[in-house]
Amino acid sequence: MPISFSRINQGATYSRHELAALWGYSSYHAIARGVVTPRHDNKIVLFVTEEKQASAEQYADRLENDILNWEGPTDHFAEDRMLKVVSSGDELHLFHRQRHRSDFTYCGRLAVVSYVRHAIRPSRFVFKVG
Repeated sequence: MPISFSRINQGATYSRHELAALWGYSSYHAIARGVVTPRHDNKIVLFVTEEKQASAEQYADRLENDILNWEGPTDHFAEDRMLKVVSSGDELHLFHRQRHRSDFTYCGRLAVVSYVRHAIRPSRFVFKVG
């Protein structure tokens, strides 16, 4: 089901439960990953938490002004799609929060500035918001 950003405002905060309801999901579990790619849709949505739970994978993610330094998941999920956003017509969106259990702030669309791919550890990306 395609998701819409028509009722999502840049700078506003949302819980996963609110977003799931806005996007027509029966549960927030559909968007519980850090990288979400809704089926039959051209969107890639990053949910980035800087201060993660102690039990979570400790990726080094940092948003400073409009630059996101991000480590991709160890399974490298959707990395190829992110790198082809410009040519494929996909959209890359960012929801960010400083600390786990907080709501996410919608930051806007992302553009890939640079990246270093790794096979057996997280790849590193630099994105620009805007």
